[in-house]
Amino acid sequence: MRWVAIGLMGLAAGCGGGKATVPATNTSLAQSRLTQAETRAAGFAKSGDYQNAARQYGEAVRIATTLENADAIAGNAINLSVVQQWLGRDAEARAALDAVLADPHTAFSERRRVQAELRRAIVELSSGNMGAAVIWAGQAQQGCAATNCEYAAAILNVRAQIELEAGRPAAAAQLATSAAERSRSSGNQVETANALRTIGRARHAQGESAASLEPLKAALEIDREIGDPRKILADLADLTRSAEAAGDANAAKDYRERGLAVSRAMNGGRGTPEASLTR
Repeated sequence: MRWVAIGLMGLAAGCGGGKATVPATNTSLAQSRLTQAETRAAGFAKSGDYQNAARQYGEAVRIATTLENADAIAGNAINLSVVQQWLGRDAEARAALDAVLADPHTAFSERRRVQAELRRAIVELSSGNMGAAVIWAGQAQQGCAATNCEYAAAILNVRAQIELEAGRPAAAAQLATSAAERSRSSGNQVETANALRTIGRARHAQGESAASLEPLKAALEIDREIGDPRKILADLADLTRSAEAAGDANAAKDYRERGLAVSRAMNGGRGTPEASLTR
């Protein structure tokens, strides 16, 4: 069970580079349509209608491309990748990023390229392509180090997840601990929770189930404050496993029942024992 390291990004209308090559009136109309598509996409995503969110983000990418607005192209392509992955469409999530990663001509900012590379690492990890995930995470880390970007903790968290998936929990715990330190210092609650979750999972994988409960509980508290049901469900599933392994049947039962309630709510009353999450 994996978790989403990067959520949707807020997009400012008219942000970023690129110049329009169409008449001013047409540009104004196209910019208005871009803003509308972004607003609709964000609304659909917030309500859990990922199909329509993906459709609107795709439309936003198309409009931004006609405007040669590099920042809007990148931001909407990355958001499209996120919702496609939430829909379980890893191939489409990967393809969405080609708007940035496969375009040698558009002058995307280094920040956007790092975001796209990190997102690609997440998609490859979700698909089980560990070699590709390592390469893309490494590229993101290089770009981030060169610009002192704000995604250092997220990159460490992805690298930690790669180590955990590869069966190296000690290395995963070390990277996640570094991610937690960075994210706490910057006040990034999302990445702090992601780091704590990985620390808990790493301890469980090392046979330290009782010790894994503390970081998992802390991750759950943060995710409840943030209000992300996907990650709350992931936390409850991890707590169920760790409590069972630690011999606390009552706590495990409580976490399992809470997870079922969240899952049913997420699926319109049609809950499953454990929802499949992608990073």
